[in-house]
Amino acid sequence: MTTLTAIIAEALRLDETKVTDDLAIHTVATWNSLTHIELVIMIEEQLQIQLTEDEIVAMRSVRDIRTVLGQRGVSVT
Repeated sequence: MTTLTAIIAEALRLDETKVTDDLAIHTVATWNSLTHIELVIMIEEQLQIQLTEDEIVAMRSVRDIRTVLGQRGVSVT
């Protein structure tokens, strides 16, 4: 199974070592509205879930993504 860190790194075109909980949409040049949607699609496909619009909007950082997924009962690494 692909890890959340790997999904985020691939979507944002970053090295996995750069993916920390503090990484946020306003701190990474490659994280824009288009890559945010790509990231959401990758998360949904890899983790086999369907995110709500509110959840998608709330995912502004890696920490936020982990929180949203945790609230859904999705175990991520």
